Amino acid sequence: MIHSRTILVPTLLFQLALALPLAAGADSRCDDAKRLAATIPVQADGDTTRKTEDVVLESCADGAAGYFVRGLRAERAGRHDEAIKDYREALRLEPAFPRAQGNLGLALLAKGSHDDAVVELTRAISSDPDPGYHHGLAMIFGQRKIYSLALYHYAEAAKGLPADPVIPTELAALYREMGKVSDAEKQYRKALSLSPSHEEARVGLASLYMAEGRTDRAIEELKQAQIASPGNKEVSSLLAEAYEKKGDRQAADYQSLLAGKQRGVLSDERLRRGDELMQAKEYAKAAEEFKAALREKPDWPEALMRLAEAQTAAGFDDEAITSYKELIRLKLGTGDTHYNLGVLYERKGLIDEAVVEYKQAIHSSPDNGDARRRLADIYALRGSYPQAIEQYRELLKKGDNNPVLHLKLARALLGAKNPKEAMASYQDALKIAPDNLEARRELAALYRKGNQNEEAEKQYKEILRIKKDDAEARNILTALYVKSKKYDELITLLKDGVELAPNDPASHYKLGLIYEFKKDYDAAEQEYKKAVELKGDHAKSLNALGRIYLKTGKISEAKGALEAAKKADPGMEETAVLLSNIKEELSPEPPRYSKKGRKGKASKEAKKSRASKKKSSKKGAKATSKKSSTKSGGKAKKAKKSH
Repeated sequence: MIHSRTILVPTLLFQLALALPLAAGADSRCDDAKRLAATIPVQADGDTTRKTEDVVLESCADGAAGYFVRGLRAERAGRHDEAIKDYREALRLEPAFPRAQGNLGLALLAKGSHDDAVVELTRAISSDPDPGYHHGLAMIFGQRKIYSLALYHYAEAAKGLPADPVIPTELAALYREMGKVSDAEKQYRKALSLSPSHEEARVGLASLYMAEGRTDRAIEELKQAQIASPGNKEVSSLLAEAYEKKGDRQAADYQSLLAGKQRGVLSDERLRRGDELMQAKEYAKAAEEFKAALREKPDWPEALMRLAEAQTAAGFDDEAITSYKELIRLKLGTGDTHYNLGVLYERKGLIDEAVVEYKQAIHSSPDNGDARRRLADIYALRGSYPQAIEQYRELLKKGDNNPVLHLKLARALLGAKNPKEAMASYQDALKIAPDNLEARRELAALYRKGNQNEEAEKQYKEILRIKKDDAEARNILTALYVKSKKYDELITLLKDGVELAPNDPASHYKLGLIYEFKKDYDAAEQEYKKAVELKGDHAKSLNALGRIYLKTGKISEAKGALEAAKKADPGMEETAVLLSNIKEELSPEPPRYSKKGRKGKASKEAKKSRASKKKSSKKGAKATSKKSSTKSGGKAKKAKKSH
């Protein structure tokens, strides 16, 4: 139940509303009506409230205030769709109407439209931090297990509704769900201090004590609840469970009768309630019901199996493992029991134990595809490729013609160094799912590794068909075309790249390079210019533009482009070389020298030539003497040998 803040309408304001006509202008009347409407609580439905609403409707029936009042009345009557429609119309007419925004959020919450409710309530509290709106948000975030936000909004709601026992009761349930038993107990106690007869808090506290094994304390709380509400069958049923747990069968029988149940059917009722809670996704509470059924009928296979399932769904993995092992110990387990136990072991990282259970599941139920698939995946992750291949092939043999299985088999075959069969498995996957990008990428890489570039090209083309903007596939295909000298295909590919990314200077630069290579200098120049237009300091494009200008004889333009390239990237070597070539070409004629200068220069050159002749003659002499000494040394060695 959603509790909203109760706002009392001041008597003087109401008397003024009845006695005095509202301002003459329609807009003014609606403004006054809106202010009056903002004082009306959602839940109150007495004579005073109705009279105030009538005044608002008379003053501004077709305005935001009128639609707001109609929405309030529809909400009180439980007509949530109608209320939502009226609140939305009020907001259309007057967007700055926090009460309409907040009440719309509460109506959406009551209807179960939680996403929309969060939006409207969040907008409302930014202008009007009504505790009822905070309470609504707390309930939503609590159900979604976003605990930090739920706790914050419960705290804000409690500030505005300090005497409302509902807030601490719900907060206690939240703490219990979070595993904070001590905090939960404190909040239940707080709720009971605010309202000792608050049944929900009393039952919640008793349930907490039962779960903690404090049965006597639970019985005390339930007795208090029974005094406050003598005919409450739920309280009697819980007392029967508590006495049963304590071993007092006579008291348990009596409370069962008060609950309207015969002793023999109590366990069946527990099972039914547990199933209902499972459907409502209240897994922890369902587990408690199944436990109670087992206390009534120990070793009941159906209850034990459902208990294990509820514990698994609630995330109580250790307890679920215990329950499944108990089923196996009692020889009540099936292939599914072993499979579920394997999943729990795998979730906890106990892989060896998981493998054992999956094998048992397959042994008990050879058609258990889930167990076989998980076992195969574990083998593949561990690098046990032959075992993985065996399991994947068995799955495919049994008719599970899933492209993912073919893909996994291909990877296992690759791991086992069997690329030929891996290719076949990739192709099988693509027959079933032609647009599977993973399969195409991996098959293309395998073809490249085997130097089957033609086949690799086909796969990369298919990847680009499926995903045109795949940069990796585009870059690899570019490299393949360059390697195989397919320049026409390369130009087409690069043009597509420019179309996809017209504002990318690198795309224009790459296209310019291939035009330049094919000596289409005009086209190359245009692409380089586009790259520079997009990025003025694109060094590579500036350098390439300078190079093109040199090739086409535009020396001054080349100099300007190359100087800009050098400024953008001072470390680019080609730019420095091209600039030095330009400087040599543009350098003035060599200076004229006087005769004396020429003579001096000539004499220097003559001296150099004489010196070089002397050096060469000395080298010759040294070489001659070295040869003679080598010969004489050889003769001397021969003489020694003869002696």
